[in-house]
Amino acid sequence: MADETAPSAEQVREEIAREILRVHEESYGTGATDLTVHLSGDTVLIVIDVELTAAERTLIGASQDEAVKATREAFQQAIGPTFIAIVERATGRRVRSFISSMKVEGLYSIEFFRLEPSP
Repeated sequence: MADETAPSAEQVREEIAREILRVHEESYGTGATDLTVHLSGDTVLIVIDVELTAAERTLIGASQDEAVKATREAFQQAIGPTFIAIVERATGRRVRSFISSMKVEGLYSIEFFRLEPSP
């Protein structure tokens, strides 16, 4: 019997998107042009089309793309526990592992969460 109080997949995606975007905006001072949450089995994938800060735009203008990428990825690891808590709260499942990566060409990042198996 399905749990009638459990949120729908759409509600889970919306909650994750709303909270990740809120934390992203508070942390970087910029938002995203788009944020998409994909749920599949034991995985959650978030694709964020990022907006750069003025400092990051300056670095990219000076051909320092790798500095922007490295800084973003380091920051995402530092804020990882917050992102993990958001995903765990929304899905009701523990996160087994988390990976974050930034792509400067195209300006997007991915946040990948591997969940513990469903009980």
